[in-house]
Amino acid sequence: MRVIDVDAHLHEPLDWIEATDPTLAEALGPPARFMEIADSVFGISNPELRVLGDGQQPTGGYDTILPGFVHHLEMTDTRQPERQADSANDPYCGPEARLAFCDERGIDVQFLNPTFLVGPIVQAARAKRFDLIPGIRRCWNRWAMDQVQGHTDRLIPVTQIDLSDVPGSIEEMTRMRERGSRAFAIPESPVGNPRFAKPGEPAIAKSITHPDFDPLWSAAVDLGMAAFAHVGFGRERINAGWANNGADDLSTYSLLNMVVNPQIAPQLLISAMVFDGVFERHPKLTLVVEEVGISWLPHLYGILDHAVGRAAPGVLDDGEFRPDFAGSAYRLPLAPTEYLRRQVRVTPLVVSQPLHPTIDLVPPELLCFSSDYPHVEGTGDAVAVCERQIGHLDGAARAAFYGGVGDMIGLSA
Repeated sequence: MRVIDVDAHLHEPLDWIEATDPTLAEALGPPARFMEIADSVFGISNPELRVLGDGQQPTGGYDTILPGFVHHLEMTDTRQPERQADSANDPYCGPEARLAFCDERGIDVQFLNPTFLVGPIVQAARAKRFDLIPGIRRCWNRWAMDQVQGHTDRLIPVTQIDLSDVPGSIEEMTRMRERGSRAFAIPESPVGNPRFAKPGEPAIAKSITHPDFDPLWSAAVDLGMAAFAHVGFGRERINAGWANNGADDLSTYSLLNMVVNPQIAPQLLISAMVFDGVFERHPKLTLVVEEVGISWLPHLYGILDHAVGRAAPGVLDDGEFRPDFAGSAYRLPLAPTEYLRRQVRVTPLVVSQPLHPTIDLVPPELLCFSSDYPHVEGTGDAVAVCERQIGHLDGAARAAFYGGVGDMIGLSA
């Protein structure tokens, strides 16, 4: 039985861009440490908070990040290697040491997401050099592939693309597929920021389900690449009124944003891809949702078919008419949950959230394995943690959990 880890990470050294593209590094300036930019990534920026009383006014991004998570970020900062030249034997970014770790834990394949890629992107945004961001993503693709060269049968970087440029994204996916990548990153939210719309452009983001993105999905299927939606790319804004609670800080507002809010974006993404027919038009497309927990999945699975009149809970039948939300608006041939079972997989953060009761409430094949190594929460023995919970399942269910994503995209054993 193969064990495929769909969400592991590389820890890029502080000078990874300089080692890969000195010209780009010069344009960006000295690299920032993680804690110098983390408040821009994880802090909550909402102009509506300016009307709150003085005691609740954030004086900086870290005022909207809870103390426990700040400590988590500080620990992450200490795990960034300093120099590319010294990182070859570092399991956080070097292939041989990484594979030794995988062998010890019983992991056959790891998909590798970035960790500190966000640093130069924030630096570019702060300098209003948005033109550099596509090049930063391409630079990471090149750096990551160079890191694992010769080992892409087991260590597979997740291609970073720029969805504002669909033809360029397809070109980058194609190039990376030739080097061994089998997945690409997508956001959990609509594409584009209305605040940065150019004169004459509509000041509204574009759903990733828009037909303009169909060439991307077709290319993904043709290339045998899965779409990975990872936590951090969905920032649905909640009502600022939740901060107006008579308190003297923003703790509750921050908790709502960090604990409850992240569960919303994946549900919107999956539902939109179902309702707008993306999965119907591209029946071989695979979507993997990562690191946003799994406790929301039974709720979504339970409401989708009911919303479009495809649920059949016989225990409720009483001969009376019961309207559904969609009525004749839903015209797809399959029920929503059929698309989920066919094309969607969700991975828990296995060391932070138990598989039960979720795995008992949805078809078990909807879930898949990940470790999050080497993040702070991902250095334990994730396989052992899962085995304690699903060791009793039959062989087919366990094989689907550990290796089903590979089967879906034709990743050979």
